[in-house]
Amino acid sequence: MSATQSCLSDPRFGYDFVVATTQESINASMKEFLSGLTEPVVTMCYVADATGKPQAIAHADLVAEAQGSDPFIVPPDADPATNQDLKNLLAARFMMGFRAQLGIPPAEPKADVPNVVTLGADTGSVAFNLLCSEFDVVQLMPGGGYSAQPTWMNVSQPSDAPWVFSSKVDLLMTEVSQSEFSGLPAAVRSQVMALGGDPFSVQQLLFDLDNAALETTPVISGVEPGTDLYTVLNETFLGSYFAQLKAQGQPLLGCVITQPSAPPATLVPTGLELEVCPLLNDDSSPIPSPTPQQAGLATLNYLCSAGGDTLPPAVAFSWNWIDPLPEQQADGVMAINRGAFARYLEAQLYSYTSSNCYQPVVEVDDYKVAGVSWTTGLTPDQAPTVTYPNDESTLISFTWTGDAHDESGNTFGEEWMTSSFSLAVTYAGNIMTVTQHLVIYLKIRSLATYGSGNVVDITVVDTYTLAATQAGALAVTMTSTRTDNSKNPSTNSFLNFWTDLNSIIDSIKDWARNVVPTALTDVPVSVLQDFVFPGGKTFTFTQVAFSKAGDLTSEISYTATD
Repeated sequence: MSATQSCLSDPRFGYDFVVATTQESINASMKEFLSGLTEPVVTMCYVADATGKPQAIAHADLVAEAQGSDPFIVPPDADPATNQDLKNLLAARFMMGFRAQLGIPPAEPKADVPNVVTLGADTGSVAFNLLCSEFDVVQLMPGGGYSAQPTWMNVSQPSDAPWVFSSKVDLLMTEVSQSEFSGLPAAVRSQVMALGGDPFSVQQLLFDLDNAALETTPVISGVEPGTDLYTVLNETFLGSYFAQLKAQGQPLLGCVITQPSAPPATLVPTGLELEVCPLLNDDSSPIPSPTPQQAGLATLNYLCSAGGDTLPPAVAFSWNWIDPLPEQQADGVMAINRGAFARYLEAQLYSYTSSNCYQPVVEVDDYKVAGVSWTTGLTPDQAPTVTYPNDESTLISFTWTGDAHDESGNTFGEEWMTSSFSLAVTYAGNIMTVTQHLVIYLKIRSLATYGSGNVVDITVVDTYTLAATQAGALAVTMTSTRTDNSKNPSTNSFLNFWTDLNSIIDSIKDWARNVVPTALTDVPVSVLQDFVFPGGKTFTFTQVAFSKAGDLTSEISYTATD
């Protein structure tokens, strides 16, 4: 089971395209991004109010109140009884403070850094770990009573044991009652759902996952429960800072993502939903206890609509997007619904196809030869019938048939003409084939003598081998064959002596063959080369092929993060 099984046209799904990236690749890219991220250091300080409860104060205001003493530069072993900075902070009623910076902890080796995202069996949520490159906690307890003395704590996150704030993130980005998304402020919903630029970037994903209002209250790991540090982090940092952000719907630690400019994608997403797809067994059930390697191949799926199409609800897929093979190097797969790609082909091919759809015009009048005159015409630019066959070979077909008939008043002459044109696009693996067939059938009667046949019968087969540029444009190699089975209908010489029918047929045949083939050409390569996969700012593309059901797929890998 792999992307070869992709069948987005199945009524259960119906997404215009899907981007599926593995847990392993997401975490590798996020860590790379966070390693190079220079986020502002967020500092929070608290002083005791008149009732002794913590009250937030700006760091600069605290330093001013404390005669210039900064709690974050007081050494951990300072003695509150003798250290003047701590005496100043006690006088300013300082209680505690936090200083944190979003990023990757300086752990070595980097493999020991926890994953940012864990994709489990729940298709509607992920486990998200907030990581900080810097985290300092300071606390000054005033003491009191007969024996209690002031105590000072200044603790920094250890480089080899980072503090991790883990929570569950709701992925359901629809305004239904069971979704946390529905409770977000409108401005935040719009920002999370912002589809301009490149919604598949790790920066955008980090923002979507890093939104406090979509999370459960985080749980701390890396700090011993029951210690003063754990109590401060759990009751104050998580209890106030995270609760405040959850109420406001703001990104944690002030992480604001600037998206790059939009790539020139053919399909621009106008609707987006996220879904987790754990690695499946052959019977399409999730592997119950996946190994770390199998868990790394679970995918986060972007379910996308384009062109204003209605986005169907998230439904679990019955296939794996990535093969669990040792040689697998791709970060994920992009799949374009065969229907969406066929609609693109229709828009590209319709004008050309119409130019080869002819309506015959015949007129037989009482006149010279055998008392008859012959007028024949073909009017192009007719409207073909377009169909989207639901089979495992044809993506789209165009067909046209037009006919005409006339008879002279003296019944000495009669003419029939039929024009038919078909163009079909078929697929197999990384091959797309366009087959055109144009037939002009002519039948003429002069007196009692008939002549008939296909005066034009031409088949053009263009075969395209598909690949992709790194930026996501289709790359095409084309070969073409042209077969001409046109006939020269004529009657035998004895009958022709009496009617001169052959000269009449020849003149009409020559005219038709001069008119028609000039428009019947190879389908331009640009029809395919103009198609650009979405996500070119985020991914590189390789191994383009059609799935068995006709979805256009490409393996994708994350580009280097900025």
